[in-house]
Amino acid sequence: MKFDGLNENEVSELRRKFGENVLPDKLEFSKTLLFLSQFKSPLIYIVLFAAFLSLVFKEYIDASLIGVVVVLNVIMGFFQEYNAQKTLEALRRIIKPKTTVIRDGQKKEVETKELVPGDLVVVDIGDRVPADGKLVDGLIDGSKLLIREAILTGEEEPMEKTKEKDSNRLFMGTIVAAGRGIMKVEKTGRETEIGKIGKSLSEIKEEKTPLQVKLEDFARNLAWIIVSVCLVIFLVGVLHQEGVWYMFKMAIILAVAAIPEGLPIAVTIILALGMRRILKRHGLVKKLLAIETLGAVSVICTDKTGTLTEGIMRVAKTDFVNEDKAIFALTLANDQRNNLEIALWDYIKSKGKSPKLLFDGCKRVYEESFTSEKKYMMTINEIGGHSIAFIMGAPEIVLSFCGVKDREKKEVFEKIEKMAAEGLKVLGLAAKESGELKEKKDFSWLGLVGVEDPIREGVREAISFARSAGIEVKIVTGDYRKTAEKVALNLGFKFGPENVMEGQELENISEAGLKKRINDIILFTRATPHQKLKIVKALQDNGEAVSMTGDGVNDALALKKANIGVVLGDSSDVAKEAGDLILLDNNFKTIIAACEEGRLIFSNIKKVVGYVLSNSFAEIFLIFGAMVLNFAPPLTVAQILWIHLVCDGPPDIVLGFEKNKSELMKEKPKEMKKEGILSGPMKFLIFSISLIIGSLSLFFFWYFYKTTGNLNLARTVAFSTVVSADLVYIFSFKSLKRSIFKTEGFFQNKYLFLAVLYGFLLTFAAIYLPGLNKILGTTPLKPIYWFLALSVAVMTTLLIEIVKFWANKRKN
Repeated sequence: MKFDGLNENEVSELRRKFGENVLPDKLEFSKTLLFLSQFKSPLIYIVLFAAFLSLVFKEYIDASLIGVVVVLNVIMGFFQEYNAQKTLEALRRIIKPKTTVIRDGQKKEVETKELVPGDLVVVDIGDRVPADGKLVDGLIDGSKLLIREAILTGEEEPMEKTKEKDSNRLFMGTIVAAGRGIMKVEKTGRETEIGKIGKSLSEIKEEKTPLQVKLEDFARNLAWIIVSVCLVIFLVGVLHQEGVWYMFKMAIILAVAAIPEGLPIAVTIILALGMRRILKRHGLVKKLLAIETLGAVSVICTDKTGTLTEGIMRVAKTDFVNEDKAIFALTLANDQRNNLEIALWDYIKSKGKSPKLLFDGCKRVYEESFTSEKKYMMTINEIGGHSIAFIMGAPEIVLSFCGVKDREKKEVFEKIEKMAAEGLKVLGLAAKESGELKEKKDFSWLGLVGVEDPIREGVREAISFARSAGIEVKIVTGDYRKTAEKVALNLGFKFGPENVMEGQELENISEAGLKKRINDIILFTRATPHQKLKIVKALQDNGEAVSMTGDGVNDALALKKANIGVVLGDSSDVAKEAGDLILLDNNFKTIIAACEEGRLIFSNIKKVVGYVLSNSFAEIFLIFGAMVLNFAPPLTVAQILWIHLVCDGPPDIVLGFEKNKSELMKEKPKEMKKEGILSGPMKFLIFSISLIIGSLSLFFFWYFYKTTGNLNLARTVAFSTVVSADLVYIFSFKSLKRSIFKTEGFFQNKYLFLAVLYGFLLTFAAIYLPGLNKILGTTPLKPIYWFLALSVAVMTTLLIEIVKFWANKRKN
């Protein structure tokens, strides 16, 4: 039966009437709400409360300065978070779901949002139904169509759909579990069943990622520590006859300055930038969660076809018993759905025949679609009033359906082995013209087809690079053993029989047995999708972080179970939903690039956390030390707020822009996993930096106050020492592995230099700008004082370099 579908004029008119086929979107984030959300912090409430009390006590200068600093911090936080949100929104829109429709008598692929009522849509295994509609009479004869409707009914068991009135309805968002059919669209977008509940679906909030939760818990615990210290400072100050009100303000402002409330924003930005960098390298990360995990991947399980190979196939060799029937089998057991099937049609064309004419001249009355589980496709076709069944698929399986003598079978297997040893993908063909055509026996053997698929350029080097980074690579393929072994050898793998496991052995081995052997297995052949899940579980039980590649609906469970599910750009909708990383170029190199970027992201987060905490505790050491020694407060409330504005603004954010990652790929994933955000050396570094800056700043304050009697001068020297050290030693945090003198691409992060320049300009303004220095309680400094301040900065930097050297030497 021939169907023309709608023409383009009808489609345009219907789209104007019904609009696009889209569900109610999540409300685009409001700039106003995003700005106001910056005030939703207990710390900000405390600061504003302090500003309010300042107004009550008519201390207008302090109140104004607190207000200005709060507003500036909120503005910076707003722009940082806004840019991160815009980046994430843009990334989410990269993938545009597509569907196959029949219009003007031709099949074509269009974006799902372009569907209109009346369209004829081809639904196939693994597809997500793109609208509400009903099956068209006569179009699914012989094709059993099973639909998973759990999204609407909660029932996981697939429902069978037929052309009968009571069971011909298909609904948007449901999944084709098996079979193929053609649906006539009746409702789109908001009018669909799922569209009616779309508003509530759109309001579901995304969960925070584990790293974000860890960092927030970390910041919360840190806040309690700092608040406790500040309470002690307040009590000590009061006991030393400082004013209660003054010490109250000092304790509150010190707490606010010390707590890194901007850390979650910095982490979000680092993750968003990482997603953008991976996208430039042809990988689309769907969730922030995936970025956090990418850097820790220790085993990559990859498919062969299209990932390690080019996926551009051509028939290299054939061995037909009956060429005419073999040509019919290649044509009629073929849906032109992948590169392999297209290559088979191209071969038929090269023989001077038109596969399209052959296909159109026959009527398909029954089909069993190809799946990774059964590894064959079967169709029954009417050719000139006579029915004939064709099977194409894995040769050993197709051969098992044939009435072939043992001697003949042996000869066929020898030919299969020979083709496979040449690295060819081998297909078997069979036909049946009498008896029960659906029954898988008594087929006639038609011969073999060997398809060549060249190895992708650069993949061999990428595998070598991954291994040098401590990442094991395992090939999991449905291909014949000899074919897979040939490809693996060409990719540089060295292995013996003990390193290869076939699907049958994998099926029979116990989970405990597989767990013992899996570290030695390099190549899994004739593997099925459910066996991929078994492989993932065994590796994870051994403590590995696993990346698994898949592209079919049956791969979804393994993809979801894996730490990182990797899907190809042309994968089924279900696989894409289950996966975390989509390879837009289907290239193995993209997986390695994503792991590399994941390591860089985690490294940048560690740098920012270490730098922010070092700044925070340096101020606490300074203030607390002065209180214990019964000195006057070495910094005013205004100066503490200004340091917070200078050092906890752009510098700690742009430190996360670092791009140097070559050193990171020399680490072993398991070592990185054990290290955590704050390693032992990092904790020692934070303590040492805080102690040296706090102690020397306190010494300068004591010395110059004692010798000059000028409190403002002493405070200004302490103020300039803290700020200068913070702004200089940040360059030592560019790399936690290499010396500052050997840092790769030292000038690459131009934003860091701009942030440091911004910090020094604000510092000079605070000290030399008339009026502002009066508000802040500072006084212009002579060059000698700057020499002292910068000496502390250099000393702190050298300390960091010594700690880095010691930590790396101990590690090596």
